[in-house]
Order: sequence, then C-alpha cells, then structure tokens
Amino acid sequence: MTDAALAIEGLSVRYIGRREPALQDVSLEVAPGEIVGVAGRTGAGKSTLALVGGGFIPRVVRAKVDGRVHIGHVDALAATLPELAGKVGIVFSSPALQLSSSKPTVREELAFGLENLAVPRAEMDARIDSVLARLGIGHLAEREPLALSGGEQQRVAIASILVMGTSLLVLDEPTAQLDPAGTADVAALLGELAADGRAVLVAEHAAEVLRMAGECLVLDAGRVVGVGPPGVALGSSIAGRAGLRPPTLVTLAEAAGLPPAAAFDEERIAAALRRGRPTAPPEPTTTDLSVPTVRRAPVEPIEVRDVVHRYANGVEALRGVSLTVAPGEAVAIVGQNGSGKTTMVKHINGLLRPAAGRVSIGGADIAGRSVDAIAGQVGFVFQNPDDQLFHGRVDAEVGFGPRNLRLPADQVAALVEAALSLAGLVAERQTNPYDLGFSTRKLVALASVLAMEPPILVLDEPTTGQDGPGVERVGSIVDSWQAAGRTVIAITHDMEFAARHFGRVVVMRDGQLVLDGPPGEVFASDQTSLLASTGLVPPPAARIAARLRPFAAPADAAALLRLLAAG
Repeated sequence: MTDAALAIEGLSVRYIGRREPALQDVSLEVAPGEIVGVAGRTGAGKSTLALVGGGFIPRVVRAKVDGRVHIGHVDALAATLPELAGKVGIVFSSPALQLSSSKPTVREELAFGLENLAVPRAEMDARIDSVLARLGIGHLAEREPLALSGGEQQRVAIASILVMGTSLLVLDEPTAQLDPAGTADVAALLGELAADGRAVLVAEHAAEVLRMAGECLVLDAGRVVGVGPPGVALGSSIAGRAGLRPPTLVTLAEAAGLPPAAAFDEERIAAALRRGRPTAPPEPTTTDLSVPTVRRAPVEPIEVRDVVHRYANGVEALRGVSLTVAPGEAVAIVGQNGSGKTTMVKHINGLLRPAAGRVSIGGADIAGRSVDAIAGQVGFVFQNPDDQLFHGRVDAEVGFGPRNLRLPADQVAALVEAALSLAGLVAERQTNPYDLGFSTRKLVALASVLAMEPPILVLDEPTTGQDGPGVERVGSIVDSWQAAGRTVIAITHDMEFAARHFGRVVVMRDGQLVLDGPPGEVFASDQTSLLASTGLVPPPAARIAARLRPFAAPADAAALLRLLAAG
C-alpha cells in the first residue's frame, strides 16, 4: 500500500453494453502536493479515468472494472459513498452536471455540500468566503446560479467542490467553458492547491492547465501511450503520435531547438527564435468540406442598433450595443464570461427581445417575427448541446429541422447526409445522441442546424470540449460555410480559433463593444492592455511575435514560423 492520495494499478474499464473497453491496463499515482495531467483525443478515456479517480465508477456509473484503485487507504472499488465522502471531490466539464438546481443563491449552493458533511455554521461561512475570494466570484454570492453565464456557472461548480476541502481533487476538463483569464486562474489555483498539499488529477485539452502538471499521461484508445513532463508528453513525439496537435508554444519551442523544460517559457522561446532561423512546419491540417446547396436562401445583412437588454433580476447585460454584419462575413465575438456575448447573439434569432433598440435582418425589423419564423434564416447552435437535442437517433435529430421546414423528402435526405458528413457523424447515424460524449453531442447539435442550411449560422462556443482534430473540423465548417457565401457568427474563448478562421473579431466588455477589427489588429501588441481589461490574451503565437518585432499578430505557430523564415 502506497501513501499516494490516489493509486491506480492495472485498471481496465468497459461500460455495460459496449464491446470495446474504455480503459486498458492503466496505472498511475498522484501523491499529496502533486498535479498529474491527462491528455488525449476525444474518446481516449480521459473522462472515464476521472470518473474512476473521483469514485463514480462503478458505484454511480455502471461498468465492469478490473484492477486496483485506492483513494488514500480506502479501496475505492469496494467502498460505499459515505466512506469516500470528504476524501475526494470531482469537477465535471459541464456545470449542469454539478449544480444542484435547487439553491436560490451561489452562497447557498456552496453551503449545500458542507451541510451534508455537518460542518459547523461558523466554519462553513469562513470556508465559503475564502473560496469565493479565491475564485474571484464574491460578486456572484447572492446571484441565482442558473441565471449566470456558462463560464460563471463553471466557476461556481469548481467552488462547490473546492469548498469541501478534500485532500484529492479530480477535474474533468474544468476550463471547457471558461474565458482565457478564467482558465489561467484555474491553472494558478491548481498550483496553489498542490502547494498546500492537495493531490490533483486533471483531464484537460487546455495546455494552460496541463503545463501546471508535474507529469502528464497521454491516452489513446484507452491505453497510456506516453508519460512525462508536459513539454515532453504534449510534444510531437508523444501527443503527435496520439493524433493530438501539440500546443503552439510546444511547437515553437521544438522548432527553436529548446529542451522540453522550456516548452512554455515564452521569453526563452522568443529569445531562441530571435537567434535562429527555424524552418516553418507544415500548415495545420484542414478539411475541404462540401456544404449543402439545396435551399439557397438569400444571405442578408444583420444590424443590431443601440440594443439594451435587462434580465428580470435587474442585470443590464447589454448597454446600447450596435453591430452591423455584412452578408458572407465571418465574425468572432470574444470577451470574458458574463460580458454579454450570448445575450447579444440571442437577439439575432429572436430568443431574446431588446428592452430598447432594434435588430433587423435584410433591413426588416425582426421584432414582430416569431423564433420559428426566423429559424429558417438564422441557425443557432447552443453552447450546451443538451439544450438542443431530444431525438433517440442522430439521423432523426439532424433531420428534424429540414422536415420542420416542410421540405420534400428527397431534399431532407440530401441535407441530412450532407450535414452528417460535414460533422463527421456518418458512422453514428443510428446512435442515440445521449450515448455519445459531450464533444460529439456538440457536433450532433451543429449538424442538426447545418441540415437546415441557414444563410446565417450562429455558434455559441463551438469548440468547447473538442480535441485538436475536433477544433479543426469545426474550423473547416466555418471556412466552408463562409466560402459558400454565407454568414458565420461565433462566440468563442479560443483566441487561436478566432484568429485562424474569422476575418473579423469583436471584443465585448460589460455589455458593450470595445474593439472591432481584423484579428491581426485586434490581437496586435498595442492592444494587449485593452484585451487584458476584458479577461482576454492574444493567441500564443501573437504573444511571441510581439516579443520579436512588430509583426501583424500571427494566428498560430505555422504562421509565425513562416514570417521568421521569410526574414
């Protein structure tokens, strides 16, 4: 028996009704004061490993499990929930899986777990105040959790577990819905927790979080294919072979000939690139996709003029916002959690109506039109796919929209096939969407809107939970949709995604637009302080470029290395 907070030996997991195992012969240890990261493509087994480490498999989620799992000195595979209570806490990628939905305020949400542990009231209040301050959400204490933005809800979800004070913390993509500042805050917080002696196991796509780990495991098809410090595990020799695109900073460090220990040191990377003339790597993989052309609805301009929106609780989410989007533009809307991004785009398809101001499409005010009347013109993909999916088969889900438009059966069939192909879901056509992982359900929701062939496509955080290839697929859809002459508007926290696939970036702060222009200008070095005030940072390649010379802000590693190679 080891003294590790979490010890896993020879673990194999197969879900009930599945032929293939989700994990095969996985072993790891997480000691007190240590952070262990887990990386891998979607479906590699990261979430399964987190569910085992958090004590949810097999007692909550049914599965056949072989091997040994100890949380402290407790046999986690045989223990009851009360035996594990207070020893381990788990944070999920979606706050909907975490929050009770029964508490009227954030403070009471955080008290819920402590009440179940019979923590004295005075100690409870002190813990809650400390965690609220630590996560920078004290201003949300008296707000209703379900009325918060997705990113704000995720901070509350993290706080609800952190406040329990467990010695082992397991996190499954905790930053999937957070803005860059929130992601950096969580990364720093995990470092602080480890310094305090907590053991941390974190499954993530975000390099900003994985870089905090002392050791990273890379999973592929349920097996460990590499282990090492982040600069090694996330590099081309391990992550690349597992189908992952190495993080931009790791790619630049490798191109500059730096050791893995310097893989996230921006100053050293810039200095090394300044000294040498690295060779530009191949262009990131993109897929040339064929978009549907069945309905050919006209693409018209969008105008949001002086829009104000107040929620019932008195929060003024938009304060005189004006925005014009020309036909065929690709516009990324960025900003910190709670800045009003989703509120604004929900006015474009009529889900929300302005308290003041006007929204028009093709010069016609949409105030008198119903949401279903607008749906054929504006396709909206929600941040959470579970707010959008309701059919028992993927193909039925994707076909619902075009059938609802009363299109002929042959057109419906053609649109469904095209949308399934675009989203990479042809093999899943007969699957129940809720038997798929979160990131794949996101693609199902996207396909269900693509099948309606909307001339205006609105995406709310389309890359949340996606691995590198998934992000590439979504980016290719954006590129292809715009190439077909249609309009794409996307809310995103992924600055590199915004820089690579959108010709225009709009920055929001506190319900207002504060910056609007091409990504090379918005992410340029002279805008760094303004971006910081919005909770954003430029893409990694743009940050390195700013240290070298006044390049226009490159979108990714390949773009920066091409600039350097050209002299």
